Amino acid sequence: AVVSTQSTGAIGRGCPDMAHLFLIDCIQVCDMGLKGFSQTRGLRVVNLGDCVRLSDVGVRNIVDGPSGAQIRELNLTNCLRVGDTTLFRIAQRCHNLAYARFCYSEFVTDAGVELLANMQTLRSLDLSGCAVGDAGLASLGNNPNFRNISLSECNLITDVGIQKMTSRLLLLETLDISFCVNVTDYATKFLAFSCRELVRLNIAGCTQLTDTSVSYISGGCHYLSHLNLSNNLNITDKAVRFLRRGCKLLQRLNLQLCPKITYVAIQRLEGGGCKVSHSIDINALKLGPMLPLSRTHKRPMSVGYSIFPIPSHG
Repeated sequence: AVVSTQSTGAIGRGCPDMAHLFLIDCIQVCDMGLKGFSQTRGLRVVNLGDCVRLSDVGVRNIVDGPSGAQIRELNLTNCLRVGDTTLFRIAQRCHNLAYARFCYSEFVTDAGVELLANMQTLRSLDLSGCAVGDAGLASLGNNPNFRNISLSECNLITDVGIQKMTSRLLLLETLDISFCVNVTDYATKFLAFSCRELVRLNIAGCTQLTDTSVSYISGGCHYLSHLNLSNNLNITDKAVRFLRRGCKLLQRLNLQLCPKITYVAIQRLEGGGCKVSHSIDINALKLGPMLPLSRTHKRPMSVGYSIFPIPSHG
């Protein structure tokens, strides 16, 4: 059955003590439907991902209500009409917010991010695909409590923003800057030697990166367990050697669509216990060098692992 605006409002009015609200991909729910939750008292987790008709007005019905100060997790992924106005209300009202996602909301800009950066309870923030630039990253660097940040496909970001953010986030554990096409080895240098506690790093599709970036990572990020280097045409076997020497705890490595990586280098890394994803056709290699290697050029929907650990709702 299709969840409508009317049924959503009835649920909100009938369940004033609801703790978890999941309205994922409910494309017919609009702002009026959330008005029924304006008096809900116990909301801790709110997931409105892919509710594309929602705007700042609808989200405000929840944030400004009795539950606003108690919400711990908020997911507004693909809520395309939500912008800085909502972030302003969240910064004012959601004093216990720890996990937040605003992916692909084009109206979320540096101005809104600067407000979120002042929230000392915030630990995990996903701004993938938003109109965030270097000024927004610099403000995030003012909050040392961040542990997980995702900035995938934020094409306004440059080395300057990465430097300003990472130089002060010394306890960062997870970072995703995949497909940020303006990032170079210069940014990776500051990232690697500032964020030494990194466990997961995704730099897939950062097409300007070279083996030099991997040398920085292997020299500074010794606790790294998951690394995504896929869709990087400049990465070679030399990068794999750097990882073998410096990242002894590496468990998962994604080398999909890295055409300069050989199977010999992958075998040596897997011999140390690391699981490697790659796009080399092993059967073709066994049949002989005259057969072309089979590769896929379709960008994967997943980067190989979840960027944020799933928090406990207990």
